[in-house]
Amino acid sequence: MVLPFKRSAAAVAVVCALVGGACFAQEAGPQSIVVTGQRGTSAWVRAESAHVVVLSDAPREDVARLVEHLERLDSLLRVYTDDYRPTSAGPESKLNLVYLNDVRDLDLVAADRPANGIALFRDCTDGTQGFLVRTAPLAAIDDDKLVKTPLDEGLSYASEAYARHFLYRHTDVRGPSAWIEGFANYFAGVRFGATQMVIGRTPPGVGRYFYFLDQGHRYNLDYADILGPRPFANLSDTRRRAAGVEFEARSWLLAHYILGAGERRRKLGPFLNAVHQGAEPAAALRDAFGLDVGAASTALWRYRLQRAEVMRVEQPPGPRPQIAITTMSATSGGFMLADAALKACPAPAQGEALLRTLTADAGAVPNVEAGQLALNRARVDWGDPAAALPWLEKTAHRADAGADVLLLLARAHLKLAARLDAGARAPHLDAARAGIARARERDPGAGAVALAALDLSLLADGKPSPEALDGVLTAWRTGRDSRTLARAAVLASCYKVDVPRAEHILRTLENDVRDPATAAWAAAFQRRLDGGLSLADIAAEMRLVPGAGGFSEWTIDQVSVMRDVEYNAGLEDARGFFEQQMQNPDPSKALLNPPTSR
Repeated sequence: MVLPFKRSAAAVAVVCALVGGACFAQEAGPQSIVVTGQRGTSAWVRAESAHVVVLSDAPREDVARLVEHLERLDSLLRVYTDDYRPTSAGPESKLNLVYLNDVRDLDLVAADRPANGIALFRDCTDGTQGFLVRTAPLAAIDDDKLVKTPLDEGLSYASEAYARHFLYRHTDVRGPSAWIEGFANYFAGVRFGATQMVIGRTPPGVGRYFYFLDQGHRYNLDYADILGPRPFANLSDTRRRAAGVEFEARSWLLAHYILGAGERRRKLGPFLNAVHQGAEPAAALRDAFGLDVGAASTALWRYRLQRAEVMRVEQPPGPRPQIAITTMSATSGGFMLADAALKACPAPAQGEALLRTLTADAGAVPNVEAGQLALNRARVDWGDPAAALPWLEKTAHRADAGADVLLLLARAHLKLAARLDAGARAPHLDAARAGIARARERDPGAGAVALAALDLSLLADGKPSPEALDGVLTAWRTGRDSRTLARAAVLASCYKVDVPRAEHILRTLENDVRDPATAAWAAAFQRRLDGGLSLADIAAEMRLVPGAGGFSEWTIDQVSVMRDVEYNAGLEDARGFFEQQMQNPDPSKALLNPPTSR
């Protein structure tokens, strides 16, 4: 099985526009932003659009600008990936995002935040959640200033993180890393005006690195390293920091070269297919684009200096995104980040600490729904699920109960049922079944709902039902960014004796160098599959619970890294200068009358 490679009229039309053809946007009408809820009582708001749900404590106008930008970026990414993006099997779940007004709040979500981490996508059993950071006020850009207006760093990092995750969510592309990072950085420089957009601008961190090299500083990597399995091998810690930004910059340049011309864009699908099937990236690059890895550094450097273009073109026709914003009361807003942290599958110590904190804080305000939701989520995940049932059942009985509450209630019942003998499980299983059915009605594409239905089937019947298997596979074809869901999709395919599909997903997991543990599981399971597995073996594997910890996909603040790199380079230059002066002093600068002490 290979990655789909197809053409569409929409993609062709926009590609034509990008190389100079006609593509005229409709007149930009007034944007539809509907605000409901409390007035001026909390910094936190909830913004919802066609593809995202954003919780944020940033100023409301910046939240609206971010959501509009992401919606337009999402549409553009769909055009650029149309050749290798599989068709969704059903309606897509909206991506949950948190837009933070202070980068330090990332430490409350992920205690293991790397140095200069600026954006995070967290993959957990209950779904993926993204955390983006506002670094400065966002301003609208006039069409005629799109090419020259300095790029907002925070929006560039948010765009980079969203574009990278888009590949994981909507395609099977997991390598090479240079392509994924180049793709993400390429779209970090996209900006939208009223009717036009600009594509191909250099992101701030990438531009700063190229300026650094242009000043005569040494480089650490060539394209054999960039496309190789261990690009940072044999580098010291100091050089590795510089090489990290260099990897991003050279990957951006490669992506700009490929995406900057229609002829090369048409060769991208075969290149990605070859890598997916196991070809070495350097060989696949040569075969698809005629670019030998040994000559790539010189060729692409010349491309950057002489032929790389920034394109300002008309946006595809269509109305501005519709955004619904709900404000929060002061007491509700105080629980937003805690609830988001719980959904980001925290480490046990952090989860238990959140339970203790919420027991005190939310327990003091029993009528605040946001606090009770966070508290009862903590009870289900880190405490006693039975204690969560009264509030969850009362809330689930409301006609407007959301999929989140219904799924949480179902998970509580499943946990309680698993602790009982088979004969005593029926009431909990029936309640879980009802909650899952209602959650699926509200969010039919949710992978977390499909996984809960699979757990229910295994617990109730001892084996997966056909409906549960179909639900897992449909959810995986709708959103491919969950490793837990991908693992379940492998097992569902095996159970249905669809070995080609199972092997395709296994190969996708093995190709994902970000997640060595899951890649190792995929390689081991492929060996077991080659040796032959019974349906009982597959069902037993389904019952094994993957590690509770989630997977973190970080975006790094390249500008901050470059400040450190420039500082260290300055120290190194100064040290070299003084050492040279000590070894070869200039006689003309010697003191003729050296000072003496009394």
